[in-house]
Amino acid sequence: MRILVDSGDSEALRTALVSGFVAGATTNPTLLRRAGVRAADVPTLARALLDAGAGELHLQAYADTADGMVREGLAMAAIDPARVVIKLVATPAGYQAAARLGTAGVRVTLTAVYTLRQALLAASVGASYIAIYLGRMRDAGIDALAVAEQMQRLLTAQSARVAILAASIRSPDEVVELAMRGVAAATLAPTLLDQLLDSPATATAAATFSADAHALAS
Repeated sequence: MRILVDSGDSEALRTALVSGFVAGATTNPTLLRRAGVRAADVPTLARALLDAGAGELHLQAYADTADGMVREGLAMAAIDPARVVIKLVATPAGYQAAARLGTAGVRVTLTAVYTLRQALLAASVGASYIAIYLGRMRDAGIDALAVAEQMQRLLTAQSARVAILAASIRSPDEVVELAMRGVAAATLAPTLLDQLLDSPATATAAATFSADAHALAS
């Protein structure tokens, strides 16, 4: 499973990217607004994250129309065509724009995907990823892990190239549950990333090894 960091804060993003296990970053207008990042600043932020080692960077288009999404998507993808993935909301305009951007060689993530039908159509337009929101699904009374598993089974049955990118994850244990269901990628808030490595047993072993190593050197 590929682990990404989900934030709009440049310092938190850069810190996560040097952890060794974070493959890239995702952003969205809500996270950027919270971090005080304006649209004009996004290219500068993107280049800084790519320089920090992001293998993938998912940037969301802001427009509501397919033409606007394509225009913005092409401009953002030009920052680094090999590593920038354009996020589009899974609306009718988003699917239109995804097909057009795909034809132009731009990789796309269709985001806010909630149904199996949306997942199937994402494969039809050649999207690279679908972003599903586990926490928001649960808030709506949906069994989020069951839906993720069904989507993965559907995509596997269709030999689809689109991968699931799980977001809105609220527990580190959910990452394991998703991985066991074959989900290819997950994006997490920086605080949750820190919890992935939590293990009292490992901390105890590390302390013992450190003490013994110092004893050997004395």
